[in-house]
Amino acid sequence: MWNTYGPTEATVITTATATPLAAGLEEAPPIGRPLPNARVYVLDQFLKPVPVGVAGEVYIAGAGLARGYVGRPGLSAERFVACPFVAPGGRMYRSGDLAKWTAEGDLVFAGRVDEQVKVRGFRVEPGEIEAVVAACEGVGRVAVVVREDGPGDKQLVAYVVPNGEVSVAAVRAFAADRLPEYMVPAVVVLDALPLTVNGKLDRAGLPAPDTTDTIKGRGPATPTEEILCGLFAEVLGVARVSADASFFELGGDSLLAMRLIARVRAVLDTRITIRELFTATTVALLSRRIEEEGHADGRARPVLVPCPRPDSVPLSYAQRRMWFLNRLEGVGEGAGYNLPLALRLSGELDAVALEAALGDVADRHESLRTVFPETDGEPRQHVLAGGDGRPSLVVVDTTEQELPQTLVAHSARGFDLSVDLPWRARLLRMGPSEYVLLVV
Repeated sequence: MWNTYGPTEATVITTATATPLAAGLEEAPPIGRPLPNARVYVLDQFLKPVPVGVAGEVYIAGAGLARGYVGRPGLSAERFVACPFVAPGGRMYRSGDLAKWTAEGDLVFAGRVDEQVKVRGFRVEPGEIEAVVAACEGVGRVAVVVREDGPGDKQLVAYVVPNGEVSVAAVRAFAADRLPEYMVPAVVVLDALPLTVNGKLDRAGLPAPDTTDTIKGRGPATPTEEILCGLFAEVLGVARVSADASFFELGGDSLLAMRLIARVRAVLDTRITIRELFTATTVALLSRRIEEEGHADGRARPVLVPCPRPDSVPLSYAQRRMWFLNRLEGVGEGAGYNLPLALRLSGELDAVALEAALGDVADRHESLRTVFPETDGEPRQHVLAGGDGRPSLVVVDTTEQELPQTLVAHSARGFDLSVDLPWRARLLRMGPSEYVLLVV
């Protein structure tokens, strides 16, 4: 059997391969190699070739390439782009298909670019997850979608139609052994996938994951379990969680796991790791782990106590670098690292209250009231206290026409790090109710 691939824009067939006609293929066969007079590139977002085994977008060039779309110059310019691998003037077609090269030089289809989704900061190809889940024993058909049943709460869900005995836990374990953690989906078992009248998947007809499992099983039996049940429910966004329900089977993921760990640390005053949560996934198991090991090995959260400050505090590497550059430019001259922030204020303004507010910020953050004097040519940190560490708010009268030049003049003035606070504030006044606050 010949397996071929190619879009209409490249005269239908671009690659082909002969494949034995055998039943029970565990994975889709390759789509072959380029035909004579056709060139295929698999590129990343920067139009650079990707390594073998890495998915990229398919670009097609060669004699069979179309000239463009009739009457649609904008779309033609978007899809038929300059080819950087041939002489100037050469073009290639951006197919929108994803594929990867094998070590033998064949192409393997990997889905569509427009089907990629972003979940928790990672780009995910649902088709890749479908291929893995479909290989699990007992799975007949599968569809993987991204659901957003709550604002900003995106979740990968695999809808499975079994052709034998299959369990949610088995499917998730199978996927977890073969996929990164962020690609392991929640699993919903259906009798059949909903289809449109055209026979395609009806995504709108797919049910939301059933959260009633959260309350199946026993309730909490100890004070620790009771607290953990509440924390599980809080993080997962459900009303109740049983002591035997698995955090990850209820829709938990790595991001929610980190939130749960932070809540456990805050409420129970003990530390657990992400690895421990992956091995003790239920309230009962995690409670037992905390009660048996939480305090026995000294893992209770240590009490924060102030440390004595030495008379001479050395500079960090980053501080020393900035101090050296300041000295290299000339004391008070260079402004290359100044970061100005200008805020327009309209209406009545209490300048005294504004200056006090800036002082409160300085009181809270020692880095804003630290200077760097030298002792025998060696800089050190010195934290100022009281009024010396609070910036003065200098009022400067100007006009709307002179405002740009005034902003530049005050923003471009450098700092003498040995005596100046590392920030200053100017209130530019253009009228009785028009101001610009400049913080550098």
